[in-house]
Formats: sequence, C-alpha cells, structure tokens
Amino acid sequence: MKRQKQTRVGRVAHAMVNYGLLAACLSFGSANAAVTFQFQYADPAGTGFLDPADGSSRQTALNTAASKFSDMFGSHFSNSGTVVLQATASDDANDDTLASAGSKLINLGGAGFNLGEVVRTKLLTGTDLNGNNVDGSLDVNFGNFWELDFNATPSNTEYDFYSALFHEFTHALGFTSTMGQSGEPIFGTQDTGSWSTFDSFLTDKNGARIIDPANFALNQETWNAASIGGPSPAGGLFFDGANAVAANGGSPVGLYTPTTWEEGSSVSHLDDENPALAGRMMLAASEAGPYARDYDAVEVGMLADLGYTVAAIPEPETYAMLLAGLGMIGWVVRRRKAA
Repeated sequence: MKRQKQTRVGRVAHAMVNYGLLAACLSFGSANAAVTFQFQYADPAGTGFLDPADGSSRQTALNTAASKFSDMFGSHFSNSGTVVLQATASDDANDDTLASAGSKLINLGGAGFNLGEVVRTKLLTGTDLNGNNVDGSLDVNFGNFWELDFNATPSNTEYDFYSALFHEFTHALGFTSTMGQSGEPIFGTQDTGSWSTFDSFLTDKNGARIIDPANFALNQETWNAASIGGPSPAGGLFFDGANAVAANGGSPVGLYTPTTWEEGSSVSHLDDENPALAGRMMLAASEAGPYARDYDAVEVGMLADLGYTVAAIPEPETYAMLLAGLGMIGWVVRRRKAA
C-alpha cells in the first residue's frame, strides 16, 4: 500500500530549552481525566492557532482532542498529571508530515536508561523536571484536509484529526526512540551513554540488544543492520518489553524500520510494513478517512513497559469504547488492504 501521507513522522522531542510564557494557558479534560493538557500557543500573531479566521476552530478541535484523549488514556491507565505543551501550526500542503509532538528531554548525567523525559517523569512520579518551562511541543500541519468534528466520520479526502492527535500525545508520553540514524542519541548524551526508557527495549530479530544493559554501550554493528532491516518479523528492530510481548502472543513487537532511514519516523512507530500490525494507532503513516482512536492490547502493553500503571478494573463504558475501537480497526484493515 502506498502511504498517501507520512503522518506523525516527527517526534519533536527536544533537549531542555528555557521558554517564557508564550500565550495564555488553557486547560482541558473531563473532571476525572487522567491527563490534563495545557497549551501555550506559540504561532506568530495572526497565523496558525492564532489565525483570525480559523484559529478559534483549530483551538476548539485541539481542546476536544486533549479532553477525549484524557478519557481514552484514563480508561487504560491510572497515572495522572498536568502536561504543558507548546502548540504551533504549519500550513504546507506539500509537506508529508501531518503532525508531530514530543517531550522535552533533560540530560541528568551518567550512563544508563535515565534520560530525563519531562512528560513521562511527571506522569509517573509527579516530579517536574522542567520547572516553569513547557513540558513538550506539538505541531499540526493545517495544509491538509482535516475533519475537525469529533462526531463526524472523516471522508476519503479528510484526515482523522483525533486519531492523529491521540497518536501525537502518545509520543509525548514517551512512545518514541531518541536514537538518530547513526544510532547515537540525538540529544547530546553520547558522551554519558544516557538513553531513553523506550530505547532500553530495542532488539534485533535474533533478540540481540541494541544497547548493552551492563555498560550502556551501543551495539553499532547490530544497529547498522537492523535499523534499516525492512519489514518484521524477517528483519528490522523490535520492542521486547514483557507486557508488550505477552500482548503480542509471546513475540516481540515489530517496529518501523524501512530500508531507507526516515528521520523522526524510523524506530519510533509500529511496523507499517507488517500486515499483522495493521490498523493500530501508533503506525508511522495514515491514509485519509477514519482511523483508530483507541489503544489495542499491544500498545497498552508497550506503555505499561514504559512504566504506566494499567487500570485494574475498567469502567463499563470502557468496554463499549473498546468494542467501538475494534470495529473501527477491522474496517481500517480492510480499507488498507484494498488501497
């Protein structure tokens, strides 16, 4: 299947940068939401989310996405906290990126799987590594045709704004690799050997660890081959967290590792080229039309491996949401096969 758009290719995670207050903070989410988002709109005056004609509807859609994501996340996990994202918008119909997001990162020093992921740390421990600065960033490309009404079904010429934003919020929560094409961390931690939690679960098809858990050294030869190893399960990289493996029938989960490296997309997504993973929210690309708005068991398992606490007893409405999500996934699988 030809990917019409490279959705969510950029996980815009940054090393810590000091930011002033860029715009008024707006909080959204239901009273029982697990995650409350606050947005600082950083577009130049009169553009993007601050556009005089479209800015209000764009902000409303973003606020709705934040609230609905909070409800969805809270149906699976018990972690809670307030996440502050710097929100910007682009307008480029020729750019294959639909949206991008990520957490700020802080090098806490020393070797280990200890890179300071601001959003994840805040939600898991309540500790704010970033003080009064923003916790992460989000960008939406409004050069695409989006369906901004949560209750409307996107047509075959419109992208599902809510699926895309749920995906991006998940990247901000830590579902992303911090490794560049060379295999070295891309945030200035090469000398200390400081890696993210996500990267601690990377292996090749034979189970060889990409980062040695004893000395935190990169297995360069293994990385060079597997990072552009092609479709799983025959090649590529895998996520082998215990919860993810259990949810995936006892096998590690294939990650997106096309034979040509795609910065911001490679490794940080489920494998688009493996039909067994079709229809899930955390794939690297999306076609127009409706798309998954709920995690499946594999994605829940991966987030559990990243440290999030799975809710013990789902509420009755959660089962209805899951059934609706499964129905949508089944439809998407068929549509993608027919493309």
